[in-house]
Amino acid sequence: MLVSALVTSGCVTYTPQPLVPDAELAALRSTTLDDVTVEHVLPGARAAIETPAFDLTDGLSEDELVSIALTLNPDLRARRLEIGAAEALLLGAGILPNPKAGVTWRTGISGADGHALDANLLMDILQPWLRATRQEVATANVETVCAEIVAEEWRLVRATRIALLDVTSALQIAAMLDEAVGIRSHMLDLAEKSRAAGEGTDLDVSSAELELAEMQRDQRFAQADVAVAKLRLNAVLGLPPDYELRLTGIGAPASITVFGELSNSDLEQRLLAGRYELRALEAAYRRAEFELDLAIKGKYPSLQLGLGLERESEGDSFLGPAMGLELPIFDRNQGEIAAKLANRDRARADYVATLHRLRAGAYDARARLRTARREIEAQERDVLPKVRRNQDLIEGAFRVGDVGVLDWVTAQQRALRAQRTYLETLLRYQRNVIEIEAATGVQLVESVALPGPADTQARDEQVRGPGDE
Repeated sequence: MLVSALVTSGCVTYTPQPLVPDAELAALRSTTLDDVTVEHVLPGARAAIETPAFDLTDGLSEDELVSIALTLNPDLRARRLEIGAAEALLLGAGILPNPKAGVTWRTGISGADGHALDANLLMDILQPWLRATRQEVATANVETVCAEIVAEEWRLVRATRIALLDVTSALQIAAMLDEAVGIRSHMLDLAEKSRAAGEGTDLDVSSAELELAEMQRDQRFAQADVAVAKLRLNAVLGLPPDYELRLTGIGAPASITVFGELSNSDLEQRLLAGRYELRALEAAYRRAEFELDLAIKGKYPSLQLGLGLERESEGDSFLGPAMGLELPIFDRNQGEIAAKLANRDRARADYVATLHRLRAGAYDARARLRTARREIEAQERDVLPKVRRNQDLIEGAFRVGDVGVLDWVTAQQRALRAQRTYLETLLRYQRNVIEIEAATGVQLVESVALPGPADTQARDEQVRGPGDE
């Protein structure tokens, strides 16, 4: 009987798979996009088999970067393995319980001759009644894990878009400062030539040199910010730190799409439909319900039925039905029922608390998006036209000698601050678009035009030096 049990226990054997840190580190170092196969294009959606490979020669778009992150990010790959464990529990919940076999050998005592052999085979007939409930518990657990993973995928999408925006922002600011450094160098040359001609002073040259040195300092900081932003983007994507990514749209003037404002009802409906954290908690609440049902069913006694065999030493054998019954005198599963009741209450409270937190975050994201949009409108209406007009006036006055180098430097500083503030406002708006889409789980699609007069030419206008045509 023991041999039979061992034979029927399955053919799965243990195979060790040692963890070698150096080998895992080498695998991370060798990760590239040359032969990557896209496995996931969107959260919760696997890529089709016919999904084409990336064309790395023309750079990677935001959507392609999201697909790379969903495919390569090590944290997400590890998290997805939880699905296998949850599905294994579902498989186990659907398996019928094994029958129980027992053997008893008795020999005579107190002078009695002979011996007797008893054997029985029993199966719990109440367990099949619980099988459906156990499967419901395991199914809800699979749904919980899957929803949590999709929520994690959406968080990775947000992190990827933010990291890309940080790279774009850093490059835009660095390009602006590169232009400003070139203008200051040109200004220093003009100041030195003016002094040599007897029209300028040492103070003019010193002011130009100081302005150039300060701008070169800011340029170095901006270049360092670009390097850090690229490192963070690679980390989010699951690529080595030194991997060189080619991105599309790099170097183009900053541009945004302005979207209409969401009403309270639209915001909350998007939240309920799009946030997978809520779906995970809904599934967790269903699991708590089924677990409570299972605990209540567990208070009833289990009945075991089967066959019993008895053979005596004289050769007589007896075969007949056998029965075993648990007597719920003391333990009627009161402790587990109370625990499952508390777990269900906690699951509901967790859902309500998360809904409140996500709802507050969505309203906060909408408020910040509204503020950023109004700031763009204000700057395009009130600030940028004045900056451009002031630049034209100061350049004209400088050419005819009405103002000196110090006045020109002051005007250039003011213009650079205004342009950098405007660029940061555009990028802040784009960041807030990402945040509200992450807060609701749904992308914005309805764009609107900015109201009021806006000098869109000033958005792309570069700082110009005196004498530039």
